[in-house]
Amino acid sequence: MRRILTGAACAVVALAASPAFADCSAEVVKAFEAQSAKKFVRKETDMLTENGPVKMTLEFQIPDRMRQTIKALTDEKATQTIVVGLRAWTQDGDEWFELPPQAAEQVVDFMKKSVALSGDDMGRFECLGSEPVDGKQLRAYRGLAEEAKGPDGKPAKAGELQNTPNEAVRMVFVDPETGLPARTTYGRKDPSTKPIYKEVYSFPESLAIEPPAVKPMAPIPGVPAPGVEGKKPE
Repeated sequence: MRRILTGAACAVVALAASPAFADCSAEVVKAFEAQSAKKFVRKETDMLTENGPVKMTLEFQIPDRMRQTIKALTDEKATQTIVVGLRAWTQDGDEWFELPPQAAEQVVDFMKKSVALSGDDMGRFECLGSEPVDGKQLRAYRGLAEEAKGPDGKPAKAGELQNTPNEAVRMVFVDPETGLPARTTYGRKDPSTKPIYKEVYSFPESLAIEPPAVKPMAPIPGVPAPGVEGKKPE
């Protein structure tokens, strides 16, 4: 009996000493829910694409205005797209034109999904504690693959959902002072390597996103003109 008790005690000690998995997904979701409650949001994204580095800036004037600016390293000029309400405009060289309803609907849908992220959109994350980023301590969270398998080939338990050394990893960093997201990265586990994708968040005091001065399209049934449903928030 003493040997059995001793063995059980050793097992308890070993279990306590092993690193414990902490599912902090709710904390990440909470940060992005706080973002969607802000009146003005800016996201500056650096991406590595097959055509080279690309810089994309998204600015949101909640609830229904967005300005997207995309600049590739190989392009001389940036391209902009503006959304106001249910209408959207984009550039062709130096000229602006209004998108037809079906294309505008896709851009509006992109805007809504970019701001109103939910728990289903975010996935699962584990806590990594506090990490220094650009001279500031931020709370770090590492994304976990939902489809990972355990040693027995069955769906992995929470503590077994670990990224492999060669697997791309998604990281989210939250400002502990504001509770808002500060940045998101996607890349190799090695922090010295340049991420494939880096998105930095900021929350300006104000933004002015207005329709470009172009000749409007013919009235679209069921779609109010800009300044009606797309009226600038008071």
